[in-house]
Amino acid sequence: MFARHNQYINCGLFLCFTLCVFLLLLSFEFKNVNKYKLTKVVIFSRHNLRTPLSKNLQHITPYTWPEWKEKPGILTQKGFMLESYMGTYFKDWLHDYGLSPDSCPDEDLFYVYADLMQRTLESAKAFVLSAYPNCNIVIHRSVKKTDPVFRPYIHNNSDSFRRIAISEMEAILNSLDLRSSYENMESILNYRASDSCKLDKRCEMVGEKNVLNISVGEKPSVKGPLKLCNEVIDSFLMEYYNGFAPQNVAWGKLSQLRDWQSILDLTVGYHSVTYNTTLIAKDIAKPLIMFMKPLFTNESPKVSLLMGHDSNINVLLKAMDFKNYMLNNSLVSVPIGGKIVLQKWYDVVKKEYLLKIEYIYQSTEQVRDMVVVSRDIPPQFLTLELKSCPVNEEGFCPWDVFIKFLNDLYNI
Repeated sequence: MFARHNQYINCGLFLCFTLCVFLLLLSFEFKNVNKYKLTKVVIFSRHNLRTPLSKNLQHITPYTWPEWKEKPGILTQKGFMLESYMGTYFKDWLHDYGLSPDSCPDEDLFYVYADLMQRTLESAKAFVLSAYPNCNIVIHRSVKKTDPVFRPYIHNNSDSFRRIAISEMEAILNSLDLRSSYENMESILNYRASDSCKLDKRCEMVGEKNVLNISVGEKPSVKGPLKLCNEVIDSFLMEYYNGFAPQNVAWGKLSQLRDWQSILDLTVGYHSVTYNTTLIAKDIAKPLIMFMKPLFTNESPKVSLLMGHDSNINVLLKAMDFKNYMLNNSLVSVPIGGKIVLQKWYDVVKKEYLLKIEYIYQSTEQVRDMVVVSRDIPPQFLTLELKSCPVNEEGFCPWDVFIKFLNDLYNI
């Protein structure tokens, strides 16, 4: 009987201990859920799915290219729908954190600015109509013929800038080992049977020269096989994303992931040479960063959406010196419709503001299969980090450090 009494006591102590641990964990989880408050969001987005940019590739292959209903560089109907999915998702995401009202938001809460091109304006329209249907939300745009915020043009006209910029481009170009990638591309195109080889005697890409140029008011220029291959890969990617049958994507020659990987270094190399040198990136990105700065420092708007291009994201990432990253489930590092989401959070316990930056994007298969993203089937998330603002284990860095970095970037 005494042993049974001890057994009851031990059992009671165990239940009491278990209950205490559970309540402690519940209390800890509750505090964590309510520890941070989202106060501001700046979304920089690449436009969604479009048609290929180039229409002059017939001379580099004997094969016939697919025909498109839309003109080059136009947002497709599928791209409009994919961006509308992201609009709905972001509305719910922002609502969960108290930054999206049930009614129509005013511009103190939600502000939209887009580049003048059809694909950016239509992407912004798709996002807005889906997030806030039946609301009269203005999509702001430049009154100029070309928007200086989004145009990836060179601004510095000094000889010293041009000399250093060209030398940086050459250094990256010379560091690239693209022989096997060129050879794989030649095989996909059947390059030796093309007019380029038969008529122009250009039969081996690896032996052709890439010519670099920097001119004020123009994009950094790379003319030669590297640019040509970037245009070809753009066409292949748009075919795949838009859901073309496998036999119609690169004439059936990119059926496996390893096939894509055999040529993607060419487009990585092209963007590295043109936009990923420090001097060029800081020069091109300055109007964009200066435009974005008040969106961070002013009280309103609470949420901003900027709709631009992959070139904008490339120079932004380099100019602001982001750490290298790798996106899961994406063929490229700047995916179509992907968004750099800069967030200002308030730690209610420590009484301080924090920065968190995430890449939010649809995976390659979500794009190709036209998956409706939602709370249950979310897009992809990756936390990004600035070299000047190291993050903690939760992905936060001090807001004041971020603002100081922005002020120091162009000595403003």
